[in-house]
Amino acid sequence: MRLQTLSAGRAAQPRCLLVAPRNLLVAARPCGTYVYPMRINYILLLAALGVTGAWRAAAVVVPPSTNRVALTWGSLGSGTQYYVQSSTDLRTWTAATNTTATSVSLAFVGGQPRMFRLSVSNAPPPSVTLAWNPSVPSTGVAGYTIYYGASSRNYTNLIEVGLATSAVVSNLVAGTPYYFAITAQASTGVESDYSSELEWQSQSPLGLSIQQLP
Repeated sequence: MRLQTLSAGRAAQPRCLLVAPRNLLVAARPCGTYVYPMRINYILLLAALGVTGAWRAAAVVVPPSTNRVALTWGSLGSGTQYYVQSSTDLRTWTAATNTTATSVSLAFVGGQPRMFRLSVSNAPPPSVTLAWNPSVPSTGVAGYTIYYGASSRNYTNLIEVGLATSAVVSNLVAGTPYYFAITAQASTGVESDYSSELEWQSQSPLGLSIQQLP
């Protein structure tokens, strides 16, 4: 697999010398399936925040009579550090713990409502796996190229993937929309038109839930 950056971006131009690959696909896990104007069947997404110091989970409230709780949240990937803070007034927040796990049990003095919030650091950048149907007929096809960028039909990066019909695009920026298209290349250097375009944006699976402990 070879990754290149297109300095000025590559606008989509009509080319009809080879049949373009069809049905560029993407789906999401664990945030659900995103519906795009094309058929979706197989794909895997690993989404992460990649942002340090931003509080990403809504506060959860503990009743006054509770003094032991278990907090759980979604994973953002290996090596991610999670920071939990607590507050009794939503103005002053105190560090409760930090961990690389996705759950923690906490004890504190009861008698008043208590809120918790969650932040992360060192989260891996998001990646997405794309899959597509091969060009038909496949005779003469020497490989496929993924084009992508941050605006529709203006691609700033490409990845040559050979004859594979799926590939991972990694080191993306969390929260940035991306647009993907595929082309087929012949051994003579002739390149097909772009496939249908796919729009994708990572979303964090991070969420904070609470359980009262006896």
